[in-house]
Amino acid sequence: MKKIKIVITGQSNVGKSSMMNYLCNSYVSSVSKKPQTTRVNIYKSIVCDNVDLSIYDTPGVSVFDRSLLSVLMQKSFLHPLDKVDVLMIMLDGNNKMSEMDKSIIESAEMMKKKIIIVLNKSDLLVENDLIKIINELKKFYSHPIFSISIKTENGIAKLIDYIKDLAKEPNDKTDIKKDSDIDKIFVQEIIRGSINDSTYDEVPYDCAVLTDRVVIKKNLIKIYSTIYVEKTNQKKIMIGESGTHIKQIGTNARCRLEDIFSKKIYLDLTVKIKKNWKNNYKFLKTLGYIS
Repeated sequence: MKKIKIVITGQSNVGKSSMMNYLCNSYVSSVSKKPQTTRVNIYKSIVCDNVDLSIYDTPGVSVFDRSLLSVLMQKSFLHPLDKVDVLMIMLDGNNKMSEMDKSIIESAEMMKKKIIIVLNKSDLLVENDLIKIINELKKFYSHPIFSISIKTENGIAKLIDYIKDLAKEPNDKTDIKKDSDIDKIFVQEIIRGSINDSTYDEVPYDCAVLTDRVVIKKNLIKIYSTIYVEKTNQKKIMIGESGTHIKQIGTNARCRLEDIFSKKIYLDLTVKIKKNWKNNYKFLKTLGYIS
C-alpha cells in the first residue's frame, strides 16, 4: 500500500483542524474560533482509496501571550517536520500571509520537503480577489496552490487527489507512532475541545486536561481525567451549579469519544487548581506539550 505523511500548519483559525476532521471523516481535532484550540500535535492515520494517509494537525502559530506554553506551541510544527513527506500550509484568503507563515515554508524548503499552499475560505472571496491572491503568491512561490472551502467542500476533492498522487510505496519499516501510543494526549484534546465549546473569557485558555488513566476492556473504555485551572473562581465555573457544567462537558466529550472509538465510554472528570501551570516545565511535560 502506498503511504504519505503530511503535517498541516498555519495561523490560528485558518481551518487546520477542520481539514483534519474532513480528511478523517470524523471529529478528531478540536474546532473553534477561539485561539489555542489545538495545543499539541494531533496525529491520525487513515486509508483513502488504498493510500495510507498519516496526518498531523499542529497548533496555530498565532499565540497571544508569552508563557512557556505559547513558546512551545509556536515551535510545535517543527517536531513532525522531519518525519513527514509533505507540509500543507493553510492560509485564510481574507488575511495576508504572516512572517511566521513565510518562516514555516522556508524551514520546509531547507529540509527539502514537498510543500502545498492551501488557500481556505474561498467561499468568502469574490473570484477576482481570489485570482489576485493566487497570482501574488505565485510571484514568490513555485509550490502548488489550491483554493478550497472546507465549508462548501469546493476544491477539496482536487486537493486530496493531488495528495494521493504524491504517495509512494514504503521503502522501510519505520513509521510514525501508532494511535495507541498517543491515546491519552488524544483524549485530553477531545475533552479540552468540549471545554472550549462551553466556556468563555479566560477559562478555556487557563485550563488544561490530564488523562490520568485509561482502562480498555472488550466493550468499554474507562477514562479518568483531571481538568486543571489557575483560579478558584474558574474551578467554580468549570463545575457549575450542582455540577451541571462539568456534567455537560463530560457528556459532550463522551459522545465524541464514543463516536471515534466505536465503544462505550465511561468518563470520570475531576477539577483541580494549579496556579501558573502554563510556565511549569515539569507539568507541561506531563501534559505532553514537551516531548
